Amino acid sequence: MPYRPPSIIQHLSALQAEHGWLRDADLRALGERIGVPLHRIEGVASFYPHFRRTPPAARSVGVCRDLSCAMAGGAGCLAAIRAIAAEHEAASGERVEIEEVSCLGRCDRAPAALVDHHLPVAGADGVKAALAGDHHTHAPKDRSYRLDPYAGGGPRYAALRRIVAGGAAAADALLADLKAAGLRGMGGAGFPTATKWGFVRGAGPEGGGEKYVICNADESEPGTFKDREILAGLPHLVWEGVMIAAAVVGAQRGIVYIRHEYEPERAALEAERAAASAAIAELGLGLELEVFVSPGGYILGEETALLEALEDRRGEPRNKPPFPGIEGLFGKPTVINNVETLAMSAAIAARGLEWWRAQGVRGCAGLKFVGISGDVERPGCFEVPMGTTIRELIDLAGGIKGGAALAAILPGGASSAFLPADKVDTPLDFEALRAAGSTLGSGAVVAVATGRDLLELGISLTRFFRNESCGKCVPCRVGSEKAVTLLEGMAAGQASDPARTVALLADLDATMAQTSICGLGQVALLPALSLLRNFPEVVAKIPARRPSLADRAD
Repeated sequence: MPYRPPSIIQHLSALQAEHGWLRDADLRALGERIGVPLHRIEGVASFYPHFRRTPPAARSVGVCRDLSCAMAGGAGCLAAIRAIAAEHEAASGERVEIEEVSCLGRCDRAPAALVDHHLPVAGADGVKAALAGDHHTHAPKDRSYRLDPYAGGGPRYAALRRIVAGGAAAADALLADLKAAGLRGMGGAGFPTATKWGFVRGAGPEGGGEKYVICNADESEPGTFKDREILAGLPHLVWEGVMIAAAVVGAQRGIVYIRHEYEPERAALEAERAAASAAIAELGLGLELEVFVSPGGYILGEETALLEALEDRRGEPRNKPPFPGIEGLFGKPTVINNVETLAMSAAIAARGLEWWRAQGVRGCAGLKFVGISGDVERPGCFEVPMGTTIRELIDLAGGIKGGAALAAILPGGASSAFLPADKVDTPLDFEALRAAGSTLGSGAVVAVATGRDLLELGISLTRFFRNESCGKCVPCRVGSEKAVTLLEGMAAGQASDPARTVALLADLDATMAQTSICGLGQVALLPALSLLRNFPEVVAKIPARRPSLADRAD
């Protein structure tokens, strides 16, 4: 395969790993070495939050500030971590830098923290142990998965071998099975997998030419961590899904794009890549596999922003069309699928359509990985039949904490709408949740017990979207900031007419949904507005400010 020099981002990541930060002299030297103007390097380095331009402290702790961690006592945990850091500094002389960060994808271990940028820990005790030198991480449990066709010990990558041996006929048959299976994107959009692969297979000169397959493992949305479980426990299925997709569409390069906070999961992927590459060599497939570590935040999970990063630009979403299936990475046809989607594609290829159909319940087909966090006794990731109800999932997680009553459900992650407790028997299924008023989304259920301040939960999610907006488009950049201001003002009793403020938020949401470039701006207000619409008691409890002269003048 042709040699591919490291990208600007990979060079910058290596420099930061070596020195702890990006020094001016190193950037100038890098530009001269690779023949890239300094302004290009600076433009890339200044966009991505993982890159720093000042010397770091000896130790660092990133503390999650988002929904599940806030519900698990994040504020108190942060205060405890600050005290632990002060003690560590006094005892060791090492300065500890503490930063509140967006969701770390460890919602099942809330409140979560990341020590020295790579060591995930749970709570203040985990931080204390890590600072003291205990580098124990939460290793994946030795679990078996119904999805895994090789759990019984059979040779891995057998499905890939069969499809490659069967040629075009086998590829056609798999596309037909994926379509009949109803497999859809599991990252939130829910686009039919067979349709996406079919677009890319037929694109290019007579269906050929340069093509790519990308696994989107940039899982960064509050409440969402099921892909992390798959990456850690089933890396061979992820790789096989990438390779099968490449064989079907005729791609020459497969990339897993993973968030930099998922270091243990990256290591699992890298460990399995040797076996995957051996299967490629055996089959003469002519496919290059790569793990690309993202230095960015939530916006890099948007498929075109991800492409921009891979092309060494600032990770800002592109206008669509054209869509990646026609004009993706380097302008070539590209399959971009979520981790779970690719793993499930491999399982269907290995076990067949009828097996897949038999896994579901209540008229649904297949399996689903769902993360559940919030007010449950045992947060975690569960592999369940598609069609399992929210109530059944909560029961698997030990029920609501302390036997409290359920007040609300966020069924599909931060981009979905809150549902009232009377929807608890809704099946986890695309159509059933749509009919209930929400979405399956990113496969992330957050259970909320009675007694919670529901408005504050909605504000927390709106703050997340504001914090993670790339700022490229005005509706999202300005609108998300305005929404937080309005919501916080309501919560503080500064709105003379809460109903009027809710109407203003609805207008703002409609404008952002119609004019934002990508999904972030289009859904930023959805969780908060769903609470204000579906829970009348939330608005009823908002204290109203007495009208001022300015108000009466309006």
